[in-house]
Amino acid sequence: MTTNISSSSSGKVLAAILAAILSVASANAAFLVVNLPGTTAQDNWTDLTATNYPGFPVYATSGNAWPSPIAATSGNGGGSLNKVSGLGFPSNGGGVYVGGMVSGTGTFAVTDSTAITGLETVVFQLEVEGVGANWNSVLSGLSLNYNGGSQALPFDFSLVVSAIPNGSLYGQPKTIFTLAYQWDLTSLGATSFNIAWTAAEHSVTSNLQMNQGDTMLQVVPEPATGMLLGLGVVALSLCWVGRSRREGME
Repeated sequence: MTTNISSSSSGKVLAAILAAILSVASANAAFLVVNLPGTTAQDNWTDLTATNYPGFPVYATSGNAWPSPIAATSGNGGGSLNKVSGLGFPSNGGGVYVGGMVSGTGTFAVTDSTAITGLETVVFQLEVEGVGANWNSVLSGLSLNYNGGSQALPFDFSLVVSAIPNGSLYGQPKTIFTLAYQWDLTSLGATSFNIAWTAAEHSVTSNLQMNQGDTMLQVVPEPATGMLLGLGVVALSLCWVGRSRREGME
């Protein structure tokens, strides 16, 4: 974990917000750069291939449980990625592929059993390729649980960072989505948490990033900001998904 010295200056807080919002690096489905004040932690998962994870299920055994969770490949948090149920395995197609000898979906979760002290916010991003032009046809049911519970908290803020067409499959368009989500956990007293979601058949999840902070600062843009950012970087296909509050599930 790292500690950043936060400033009481409103100008510096505004600068942090702008830095987080405007740090979309390239058209290659790059993640938003998350700059949270205070104590923070970050986990990244990349190179989720069969070569790097021998002993995991393969196409013919896709429904089998993973032999172990996959620890973050970089970062300073304590997160791990695991398959909860269904199909899915690290493939040499560039990531975790959902598919096999039978049809079905795969449910996955990232978990941190020792969250940073005073946790107030979590930001989760992933890059996933799937069949369809809409992200919610590829990924569904994304929610957060904490302290061993099953609260299934919906995200408070969300953004489609990019949606890049990538050919077709079975006559349907394929799209590489980069998606960002943020939760406001202020005053919940969360000391551990997991984020779970279901990925559609034929999807490939190639990269994930999870950030924690002990100071709530919105870094996933509001609608108006997202539209302004989209005007400035049209090549990134940036569009706003919407803001979901805890009063109603997505």
